[in-house]
Amino acid sequence: MAAKKTKRNAKDDAATLRWLLAAGRGGVRRIERLGWKRLAGIYLATRPGSAVRKAINAEARRCGYTPRTIIALHAE
Repeated sequence: MAAKKTKRNAKDDAATLRWLLAAGRGGVRRIERLGWKRLAGIYLATRPGSAVRKAINAEARRCGYTPRTIIALHAE
């Protein structure tokens, strides 16, 4: 039996954004601790112009990288 595909909606994106920006036990946000490969996967799974993509772009710029370059290097 094939797995059922689910549609992503704004509620899923909002939950992802809250999860990315939440501080972990050490007080560091998850978006700062995740690897670029994982962030690239999250980036590609969300809609263009969404708050999640904007947060990942901002994190890449904060680290001194071009968002497009990071996504292209680590996307599978």
